[in-house]
Amino acid sequence: MSSPKPRGKRGRDYDAAGSSAELPDVTALRTYVDKEDEQIRAKAKALLNSQLITQTEAMAALEARLEPIETYEEALGSGIVSELRTELRKNFKLGNQLETWLNTYVPPLASGGNTGISAEVQDGIYQHVHALSAGTADALHRMLAFEKEYCVQRTKVTDEVTWQRYKSVLESNMLFDLTKTAMQVHGDLLNMASTILSNLQHLKTGDGEKLIATMY
Repeated sequence: MSSPKPRGKRGRDYDAAGSSAELPDVTALRTYVDKEDEQIRAKAKALLNSQLITQTEAMAALEARLEPIETYEEALGSGIVSELRTELRKNFKLGNQLETWLNTYVPPLASGGNTGISAEVQDGIYQHVHALSAGTADALHRMLAFEKEYCVQRTKVTDEVTWQRYKSVLESNMLFDLTKTAMQVHGDLLNMASTILSNLQHLKTGDGEKLIATMY
């Protein structure tokens, strides 16, 4: 009786010579992904040359407007809090779109051979872009947490003197977080723009290792 065939990772069948079984035909999937990649790269031109600049200027303006603000109530009444939330959502979307764009270049998951440089550059740019998307998401959650804390403690603390003391400290921290968020996001946008400009020429597509600096 013959011995059973060895099994590879994820239960793949191997023939007597030890080579893997024939891979499935993914021509349709490859065609679809290539088409999607082209569309994403086309959209990236507007993201990099227009929206990134717009978002950076918007955050710089919010940072400047927060400079003279002395209380959270003043920031809330002037509309800065609402505007900051809106800009954070826009920046999260921008970061997510640029992460997707970066993954259209080789190699999206692994590197090797002559694609190694592209992989290192891709990862370096990705870290700056991800800092933007992760930072904006965290900032939105912190803003919600502060508002929740304010509401919860306002209903729990019955002594007015104690509440006023707590309210002062809490609002001071809320204002600090607004300023910190505006400064960090503005910085993340500038760092991301500089990194992309410095390293764009090293990214490569899967089309004959074509450099893509001239595409933007």
